[in-house]
Amino acid sequence: MFIPYKDENPTRNVPVITWVLILANAVVFYFQVFGQLGFEQSIVEYGLIPCEVIGGHNLPDSSRVYPYAGFFSYMFMHGNFLHIFFNMLYLWIFGNNVEDRMSRSGFLVFYLLIGVLSGLLFTLAEPTLCQPLVGASGAVSGILGAYLFLFPFARIRVWMLFFVLRLPAIVFLPIWFLLQVFNMFSRAAGDAGGVAWVAHVAGFIAGGLFFALFKKRER
Repeated sequence: MFIPYKDENPTRNVPVITWVLILANAVVFYFQVFGQLGFEQSIVEYGLIPCEVIGGHNLPDSSRVYPYAGFFSYMFMHGNFLHIFFNMLYLWIFGNNVEDRMSRSGFLVFYLLIGVLSGLLFTLAEPTLCQPLVGASGAVSGILGAYLFLFPFARIRVWMLFFVLRLPAIVFLPIWFLLQVFNMFSRAAGDAGGVAWVAHVAGFIAGGLFFALFKKRER
């Protein structure tokens, strides 16, 4: 266990977009669970399916949205409660501070852009995969990448087994990233317990590369 649960990094403004994104993910998950379409079918319909994108057409059991629309819809879908819980936990811990350094519209565009780029790189890495990719992990990983450069010395409280550690972001986030890289290379395609490690790695790198384009200018 190596789970962050809080950072010691106060914000100057109310993180409206972070809250909106958390609420949007929660509402979508509610309809996944209780909607008429059914949980599994909603994932098939609105997830990002690489072989659909590469082929340019829908699979027979996935016809509600055009394949390329999946680049946006997939990041609001989740595979189970723990999946959405941990994604939203990370989004709250790190997203509010990153939003603080961007305009609200800029933060929203940044989040969606990184989510799309993560999905695109996953698709290029797994072009023949006909199983849906779902989850905000790629976009959230981009926020972690931005946080590393924006707040390298902010303290992160991390639960590790029976201990609580206070690690600076410059220590915690590289460790987190290296764990994603390790899992990406050590597990076969489609056999990562349902975890898209490629999307995590791609999102983190993209966030670190592009956050400066959305950062507010200091006065």
